[in-house]
Amino acid sequence: MSTIDLNSLSAEDLRQLMANAERTLRDRHQQRVHSLRKEAEELAASLNMSVAELFGLEKSSKLANKKLPAKYINPANPAQTWTGRGKRPHWLADALARGESLEKFAV
Repeated sequence: MSTIDLNSLSAEDLRQLMANAERTLRDRHQQRVHSLRKEAEELAASLNMSVAELFGLEKSSKLANKKLPAKYINPANPAQTWTGRGKRPHWLADALARGESLEKFAV
């Protein structure tokens, strides 16, 4: 790599050099992202999957329509249930914060 004598450049030349360097870095980053995306798409296709399925971002069609059973229920409002997955609903988090046990809400 050749060295550039930065002291010999004017302020405008330095600004232009920095702008060009930033643009080159962005372009290289975009090229790398494009290349990795293409590799992921090819790998997923070879496995008969989508990229989302490959990375676990999308459930397979077999599981997508399957509803999980409720494990916990709000006694004050039986329409409010929770499967035990994901973030706890507010009604349950509030009750636990008050010192109630999780088992009290089990179905």
